[in-house]
Amino acid sequence: MKNLKILGLLGLMMSLVLLVPNGSQAEPNTGDPCEQHKDKDQLNLCRAFEIDKAKTDEQKQNRYQNKNHTTYYCSLIKDRELQKFCFAVASQSKTQCGNIVDPKLEQECNDKIK
Repeated sequence: MKNLKILGLLGLMMSLVLLVPNGSQAEPNTGDPCEQHKDKDQLNLCRAFEIDKAKTDEQKQNRYQNKNHTTYYCSLIKDRELQKFCFAVASQSKTQCGNIVDPKLEQECNDKIK
């Protein structure tokens, strides 16, 4: 009886080992599209605009399950000029681009807004 319990336990352990997924089989495209940025402000700026681009049209239509977190990532930016830029582009408001002091960033803001 004791041998059966040990064999059963060993069988259970082996089945668990075999069921654990191998890390090398994971899809390579599931990572963060902005992971190459080392600066936190640039990382959050990238996330504000790139994360939603990876979603399918069907996912974008279901706004309750797939919320738009653009303004959240904009709020994490500490540099005020970049934060103003991020909020202006996220809201698609050219009037907010006028609040940006840096002329290059203001021009880029105006170019991004349709």
